[in-house]
Amino acid sequence: MKYTLFIGRWSPFHCGHKYIIDTYVRNNKSVCIAIRDSKEKYSLDLRKKMIRSCYKEEIREGRVKIIVIPDIETVAVGRDVGYSIIEVPDNIRLISGTKIRQNLCYELPSSVKKILEKNNEK
Repeated sequence: MKYTLFIGRWSPFHCGHKYIIDTYVRNNKSVCIAIRDSKEKYSLDLRKKMIRSCYKEEIREGRVKIIVIPDIETVAVGRDVGYSIIEVPDNIRLISGTKIRQNLCYELPSSVKKILEKNNEK
């Protein structure tokens, strides 16, 4: 099975991320979500939990995989290596994780909001 790879910090996993991934899942594409092991406001485990909450069934079916990769500086790609490079649409690119972290009341999937609310209670 081949996967579409999405690399990110996912801190937090927001509606822009979900929109992009959902587009592929709806079109019967398998998705590999690579979480950069970087220092973030949210722990690596919490970021995994956010993503899992949105894709329980797809993960169970193997259509979505979550992996952890080292914090990366550059992504280098070859030519004619059997995959394409795709940029996200401008309206999705405008969604800012920084702005979301400053004001967590919008742009989050409901399951992620619940996780963060529960995490803040601790």
